This record gives sequence, structure tokens and C-alpha cells, in this order.
Amino acid sequence: MSESDVVFKKLGGEKRFGKDKVEIKEDYVRFLNKTGGVVQIKIKAPREELIDAYEFFSKINDMESLGMDIANSGDRWNHYFRGVTDLSEDESGSGYKFQVTLQIRDAAPQSHVR
Repeated sequence: MSESDVVFKKLGGEKRFGKDKVEIKEDYVRFLNKTGGVVQIKIKAPREELIDAYEFFSKINDMESLGMDIANSGDRWNHYFRGVTDLSEDESGSGYKFQVTLQIRDAAPQSHVR
């Protein structure tokens, strides 16, 4: 693993149907924090570099525990997998993209200001 990779790891599920981890170059990954403990991960790269990653995420079950290690900072296991979008060509024509949605397991409840 390169020091600038993001590694996603499955904790459970049907590992026999696919790999239990995938490495993606950090330059291809963008994290967007949303409200309610939702994290969207945008992944954009040349198609040949996305195929393994897309297949990995496509075989994860909803609410399956998913860990990640960003730049060798250590595994973090506080996410549930919530879904993946279709693989599509980027509008700029410079590559392909898809999005992954995760739910933080121990997200603080939202407070509503009245």
C-alpha cells in the first residue's frame, strides 16, 4: 500500500464472492460530509483504474461494516455501507466516476433548533 492510498475493507458479508479490500489512489477520492452522519465518497479516475473498485463496492451488502485506512493512518471501522451509484463517464470526458455512500455508526444525533 502506498502512503497516499485509501484502502477500503469489508468486515463481513460474502467475501468469497469478491475481494475483501480495495486500494484506490488518494488523488482519485473526494470525501463529502453530509448531515446526519452520512459520508459521500466521490471516486473519479481512468476507467481501467476504477473497475476493481467498482466491483468491490457493488458486492457489499447494505448496512455491512466497512473500514477504511487513509494514507496508512490505521483502520477505522465505524461506517456502514449504504450504496453505490452506477459507473458513468465524467462530464469532462477525462475519466469515469461513481459515488459511495456510508453511514457513520456512532454519529451524534441531530439537534433541532427551534
